[in-house]
Amino acid sequence: MAPSANRPLHQPERFGRLWWLPSHGEGNGLGDAGWAPVADVAATVVTPLLAELRAAGVPAHAAPVTRRPGPSRQRTSPDRAWCRVWVGTSAYSRAEEMLRVRLPVLLRRAQP
Repeated sequence: MAPSANRPLHQPERFGRLWWLPSHGEGNGLGDAGWAPVADVAATVVTPLLAELRAAGVPAHAAPVTRRPGPSRQRTSPDRAWCRVWVGTSAYSRAEEMLRVRLPVLLRRAQP
């Protein structure tokens, strides 16, 4: 069996945002030519997280995931939904730093 050929995709921006991202999510209104997943977070913090990323100038998109992150890969319970967050590759390092600083604050605010 012959190995599959690796063909780089030229001009991915011509396919638009949904080439990279699931269509059933929500974004923060900023665009980028490429996207990469950065974190799986509780659905309760997605809206404020997208707003924080927008304020920091980081393009972001989030969509629900059907499995819980981590080694157990258990089914997500309805009371603990998760979302995968993608960020624009041009701002990935800025997104990581923002998540390191702001995500703990957002999680504390989201707790009942």
